[in-house]
Amino acid sequence: MAIQMILCVETKKSADTDSIYILDTINRWYKVDNKVKISKINMNSKSRYNSKDVVREIAKNKKEFVLGDTHVIYFIDTDQYDRNPEHERELKEISRYCEDNGFNLVWFCHDVEEVFWGHKVSDSQKVQEATKFRSKKKIEEIQIEKLTCNTKRACVSNIINILDKYLARK
Repeated sequence: MAIQMILCVETKKSADTDSIYILDTINRWYKVDNKVKISKINMNSKSRYNSKDVVREIAKNKKEFVLGDTHVIYFIDTDQYDRNPEHERELKEISRYCEDNGFNLVWFCHDVEEVFWGHKVSDSQKVQEATKFRSKKKIEEIQIEKLTCNTKRACVSNIINILDKYLARK
């Protein structure tokens, strides 16, 4: 049976940096064939997770896919959730929203670049660093243990735990 995975990412379509790390992760660890459709929604900001545009785009993608099941996955940076009450509140809201709607939540602690590079990347360097990550095949250097965490702490994610629900490993 075919599946569709709708990936809701924080980044703007023009930059689309998050998708590089996410798709490189999928391509490194999973078998993806013509029975897996990957659709992507650029939210332009984490705070737009439940905006009318995002909700409408999810519904449109679900309606257009009639070959099997659709799974919605939000990819969210935790930011400084452990030091900033506003970030903590926002992360809890997004988590609750995903749970209430049967969506999955992948988190990157504290952000996607910190997980994949091991350090913060300035906003002005994000596109350049994501491009370098892909071109130099840096995904090959990532230890899977960093991507299979259940507990949020610096430089880790739960991305593999969530993707394992829907994709077969290589």
